Amino acid sequence: MKKRNKNIFDYLLLTLISSIAVILVLYFNGNKSIQEVIIISFSILYIIWGVLHHAKEHTLETKVVLEYAAFSLLGSILVIGLLK
Repeated sequence: MKKRNKNIFDYLLLTLISSIAVILVLYFNGNKSIQEVIIISFSILYIIWGVLHHAKEHTLETKVVLEYAAFSLLGSILVIGLLK
């Protein structure tokens, strides 16, 4: 049971960051440049969160960082493309 709750803070933090990003994108509806900055900022925070999470778990490898960067880049391109 203790192992299951070990990462709850990490995932709550990621949920909070994601929720704030979505709320800000919706709040700045109509201002595409601010929305793009929010999306890119969230992508960078997502990569940082992933690196810190895996460093804490002692599972940080180059391929993990590249995976977070790739998903972040893909997600940003898709969302920004949908906004245009």
